[in-house]
Amino acid sequence: MFTRRICSLFACSAVALLLLIFCTGDNALSGNGQALPILMYHSVHNMSESEATNANLIVDPETFESQLKALKKAGYYTLTPEEAYRILAKNEVPKGKKFVWLTFDDGVEDFYTIVYPLLKKYKMTATNNIITDFTQKEKENVLTFDQIKEMKNAGLTFESHTVNHPDLANSSLETQKNELVASKRLLDKVLDQNTSVIVYPSGRYSQVTIDQAKKADYKLGLTTKNGLASSADGLYSLKRVRILPTTTGEDLLAMIQE
Repeated sequence: MFTRRICSLFACSAVALLLLIFCTGDNALSGNGQALPILMYHSVHNMSESEATNANLIVDPETFESQLKALKKAGYYTLTPEEAYRILAKNEVPKGKKFVWLTFDDGVEDFYTIVYPLLKKYKMTATNNIITDFTQKEKENVLTFDQIKEMKNAGLTFESHTVNHPDLANSSLETQKNELVASKRLLDKVLDQNTSVIVYPSGRYSQVTIDQAKKADYKLGLTTKNGLASSADGLYSLKRVRILPTTTGEDLLAMIQE
């Protein structure tokens, strides 16, 4: 009787442990998760005095190139969104490689005129997150779809930064749904792709946003929270490493090797 009771307790404990593993969220099986540095940029050009309010979003070309040089010298491989997803969701890590994912928000035109040539020079890739209404209406200093298509054909990638760049955390359910679905639908159609990443404007989102991102068939959601990305944080609330105008190549390597 005593032996049966011990076995029964052991069996119940084992079942309870399995239930805990399978029921504590999408990323429970990955433990702490594979750390992945996702760099967050916005614009690369020589800043004018009139842009002082956005100073922390602008990196000058010389500094940006020094960062690419540092990554190249240190042996870093730049990821596509699909590769990043496989690392985070499936722990499929490129063998023998250090890796980093370069992301740029807002679809600023200097991504074509300055960033693109430098990426080609160092044989690297990057992802730009597009505000689709800005591009569709050809707003000033914003990438055009012709430019985007040219860069996509050269191996660069483009994901969603919503339709109008709203504060999703304070938007209605209907607005959030439209911002996520309509932007993805347009990018899918124009670029002949399955857009898989949503980047929350100004890092503002809620659980409703995450739920809608899943329903819209996005695979990953990027925030503006500073730090290395990990599946342990949730695939729809991934951190990024904020790159400042003062970030040197040495600084960058130190930040992503933490």
